Amino acid sequence: MLLRFIAENIYSFKGAAEFNTFPSSKSHSHEQHKISCAHATALRLGAIYGANGAGKSNLLSAIKLLKELVTFGSLNKVYLNGGLNFRFDPACREKPSGLAIEFYQNEKVFYYHVEFKDRKVVLEELLLSKKTKDEIIFKREDEQLQFGGEYLKGVTSTFLDALDRIVRPDMLFLSFFGEYYPNENELATEAYRWFTESLQVVQPSAITGSLPHLMDISPDFLAMVNETLPELKTGISALEVEKAVLTEDSVKGNDALATAFKGAQNNPGVPQILQNANGRESINVVFEDGQVWKKSLVAVHRMADGTLFSAPISIESDGTRRLIEYMPLFFAVTRTGGVFIVDEIERSVHPIMIKDIVSKISASEKAVGQLIFTTHESGLLDQDIFRPDEIWFAQKDSEQATQLYPLSDYNIHNTANIEKGYLAGRYGGIPFLSNLNDLHW
Repeated sequence: MLLRFIAENIYSFKGAAEFNTFPSSKSHSHEQHKISCAHATALRLGAIYGANGAGKSNLLSAIKLLKELVTFGSLNKVYLNGGLNFRFDPACREKPSGLAIEFYQNEKVFYYHVEFKDRKVVLEELLLSKKTKDEIIFKREDEQLQFGGEYLKGVTSTFLDALDRIVRPDMLFLSFFGEYYPNENELATEAYRWFTESLQVVQPSAITGSLPHLMDISPDFLAMVNETLPELKTGISALEVEKAVLTEDSVKGNDALATAFKGAQNNPGVPQILQNANGRESINVVFEDGQVWKKSLVAVHRMADGTLFSAPISIESDGTRRLIEYMPLFFAVTRTGGVFIVDEIERSVHPIMIKDIVSKISASEKAVGQLIFTTHESGLLDQDIFRPDEIWFAQKDSEQATQLYPLSDYNIHNTANIEKGYLAGRYGGIPFLSNLNDLHW
């Protein structure tokens, strides 16, 4: 579970701006949304609103950047776009950018903080967050290293003395231990795996290219999809996985398929992903059960006379295909767990459909994952779906810096129409438009 995230002097954030999932003492609805996380409590839903350019997508970009830094392990392996400092104050150019996150993993609460400047890490620390006093797992600052000795195993003093030469200034210690020395610092490895495995950031254009394979190997997932899609009135009665065996002879003359065929043979069980000519359909090539299989999805429609008609996914609308892309997320949040951060969750999807999906997640008593997203869809501003402390706003101040604040900062009655109040500008987070008459419209 993500507990809180802080960004400073990066993108549109000047001073430290915090987003958190802590429940407010003023909010008491949807008690099933509260998840116990050791000494803390987190909420499993979060919706972030704001005008275009207010910085809500920058919040998700900052979370994505931190995930990439940890996953790749080096500032030199991440595209930093020539510097990410807050651009509206010249003084910020000389200051480091900072990212910090607190999260819950394996019955423990971790706090990870990194500051960097000119592709050099100037501060990095991983703490075990406690109710009264945090404990240092490791900390590096001004080329000085500090370790919580009880968390290191089988590490010699010679190895510790050599760390400052082994780990370059652009590299992260968290990634170094998590990837290369997972047994020597098990807590660092747990934290590292939360970033690489549990935290998922979904951009508007993202696709789940391995859907055919996922549905083929997981009957529970396929059953959930075929239970959910008809309820969303997409016109699809069911999805099926169409499979065919590939051979070296059958892929001759098709360079893309031949490359995928070899890739599948070299990586058993790992789907090789191909896009069809118009990019509207993913095809998986997988080596399993001693053969190479080609897998694709087909949509089954029921005609007026009751007969069934199967068609490739590529002919379905953008909105329908986007809903299908959300099915792994829906399954994980409600069944298996994980933290999903989604930018523009409503993109290409009808407002009623996206509201239905989010409502199902909200109402679930068994959901074990966390869903946080940005959106412009005001129809989701409904107290039957969200608690006031699960709704956040992004708005720029007079210095053009993004500020973040929850709806629970306001006194909200449990019967208030928050959508109407939001559109009236009562809570901020909306664009301020000139009078159209003044613009001669």
